[in-house]
Amino acid sequence: MRHRVAARFTTALALVAASLAWALPAQAAVEGFDVNIGQQPGTFTIEQNARTLTAVVTTDRDGRCRKVRWLLTIRTDGVNLDQLRINRVENGGQFRVRSEVDGDVARVVDEQSDPGELCRGRTVTGRWDIGFTGPDSGTVTFAAAALDARGRELAVAETTSRVVSPVAATPSPTPEEEAAEEDAAEEDAAAGEAPAGDEPTSAALDPAAGTPSLLGPGLIIGAVLVFLGVALLLRLRTRNRPEQQPAWQAHTQTLPTGFYPPPANQRRRRR
Repeated sequence: MRHRVAARFTTALALVAASLAWALPAQAAVEGFDVNIGQQPGTFTIEQNARTLTAVVTTDRDGRCRKVRWLLTIRTDGVNLDQLRINRVENGGQFRVRSEVDGDVARVVDEQSDPGELCRGRTVTGRWDIGFTGPDSGTVTFAAAALDARGRELAVAETTSRVVSPVAATPSPTPEEEAAEEDAAEEDAAAGEAPAGDEPTSAALDPAAGTPSLLGPGLIIGAVLVFLGVALLLRLRTRNRPEQQPAWQAHTQTLPTGFYPPPANQRRRRR
């Protein structure tokens, strides 16, 4: 009987320790190493494009550089792990991983070391493209851990995001915003103005509003056309009129220009 009670007490302690491990902030498993979450989506929308999660491992240790592998642990609440779609990405392509699922917890670990090397002043970054299908929504917690070549955990960091439906992803107005819109509509109605939503979207929908803007340009264009027409008629009339010469020039042209002999009676007198 004592052994059974002790076993149950040990199991309860293990469950409490596990829950505390998820609740506590991330701490370095090995002194001198640290993991920080870089890009972290606050919300995943169901059936939308995948979003990127990144983690960066650093060290302040001197000495040789070392290779690391990444382990990403995913824990869901309200979301079935079958809805999860995840790709480990490295250098623009997929990186080979192994995965295992245990209840509502999944683990995705690199099959080989990351191409980068971890040194003092040099970091290694892990990247995962993550998406969710429907129908359930809830929360998801990611724990990104850097492992050394022997599989020992160097450091880990966590972040939590929401998984929502497309409808929930669209923000709805708050009660304060709705009350402000109603007050603005009442003020417009009291001033004799139509609400902003009732205004025509085009001048073609309101002939009275469109006439003043077209009347002025139409009158100007009409006056210009009339002026051009009158000028053209005057030009044609001038070109068709016969050429007239001054009176003095016409009289001069009637005078004889050649030499003619004098009359016969004048010739007899000279003899």
